[in-house]
Amino acid sequence: MSTRTRGGTHVVDGPCTQVIDSVGELRSECLRRRHSLTARVLPLPLADLRRWSLTEEGALAHETGRFFRIVGARDTSDPLHPLEQPLIEQHEVGMLCLFVTLFDGEFHGLITFKFEPGTPDGVEVAPTVQATRSNYEAAHGGTRVPAAEIALSNDVRTFADAVQREQESWFLGKVNRNRVVRLAPSEAVEVARSLPESRWVPIRVLLAAALESRLLNMDLRSVLSMWPLEALSPVVPHLAEEPPTRGLEPPVGRSSPALVPLRRLSEWYMADNIEHRQRRFFSVVGCRVEGQGREVASWDQPLLAPAGMGQCTLLMQRSVRGLELLVADRVRIGSVRGASLEARFQRGDIADHATGARRLSMSEEASGLARCATVHAVVHAEEGGRFRGALTTYQLGLLSDAAGERPAGRWMTLREVEALGQRGDRLGVELRTCLVMVKGLLATGVLTT
Repeated sequence: MSTRTRGGTHVVDGPCTQVIDSVGELRSECLRRRHSLTARVLPLPLADLRRWSLTEEGALAHETGRFFRIVGARDTSDPLHPLEQPLIEQHEVGMLCLFVTLFDGEFHGLITFKFEPGTPDGVEVAPTVQATRSNYEAAHGGTRVPAAEIALSNDVRTFADAVQREQESWFLGKVNRNRVVRLAPSEAVEVARSLPESRWVPIRVLLAAALESRLLNMDLRSVLSMWPLEALSPVVPHLAEEPPTRGLEPPVGRSSPALVPLRRLSEWYMADNIEHRQRRFFSVVGCRVEGQGREVASWDQPLLAPAGMGQCTLLMQRSVRGLELLVADRVRIGSVRGASLEARFQRGDIADHATGARRLSMSEEASGLARCATVHAVVHAEEGGRFRGALTTYQLGLLSDAAGERPAGRWMTLREVEALGQRGDRLGVELRTCLVMVKGLLATGVLTT
């Protein structure tokens, strides 16, 4: 398989399969699509959403029973700090899949540019296939998701294939299947032809793009976090296809919230939206989406709208064991699958808002960052299909060799965290974003192990 240049754009074997080979070109193409976007997202009262209503159990659900629903949850496991809030319940396991192939000895990924109603910038760079089960089974009555049959196939070669969790402060145990599927070059060209809005991008460029603000969507960052460390060099003749499975500890602890009607949440009320009585944390709002090129021409849905920006800081250090990351196990209200491994410093959730523990964590985080030789910070948008305007500031800090005593907490090597990520169902989505950023720093030579 070879490439050649036509008018400044790389073309693979001449069938108009375009290759974007720099982060600058990727951002420019994404900006062009944002500027030409014709979609409109109109706010609506929840009561006016077409095909959505309160069920007998008091949940906000779609009339088909598919997609997802908004439920009330109450956790009294800690009598001193009982917690209740709305949660997004989505039993269906969605598919997030990146197709990869070798062009001129270098791995490329097939990306798309995806509009989501809650994405602050409208369009972001997405994996090849990104769909809920309801979408790829066409429960909406519209067209089917292109290339979904390949993403779902059991007869393909995979570099990564695991179930991964999403935000457990906002979701009730939601997971998606994340896959990296390798295609033969000839097959890859044919698949790209069936996806006219797709582009091939070198994996090293996609990893570097994770270091740019508001460019890669959450789903692509999640899949890319599973790109193997041993495959970070530009040319990879051989790549292991089975993730390690030994020595990985199981998650401990889990949440068991009781589901209650939304109208019985004492600290929340329903009017046009679902709001906290003190206007804190987040709200659940309605919207109507029109004028875009998705599987259906128009649809209504609720979105969770955070009250503020989240914060996630991953401290790193070098030791005789290699590069180490400061992490912590946490059980959120939606952690029904067990504790998730997260960055030690992570805020923006309902559990630690404006508490003494939160203030202490912020002080420890600031102290740690002050001792870092370098800090890389970006802002990423979270899931635009379920959240409205959810943004998180991510910071990676490498402690100076002269920083003195390291911050207290659980230190794991990059290889250990990588192994857990490959196995799946263990790392929080924010830590997976941090992990892909670490791999971006490694791929660009800014960081070494």
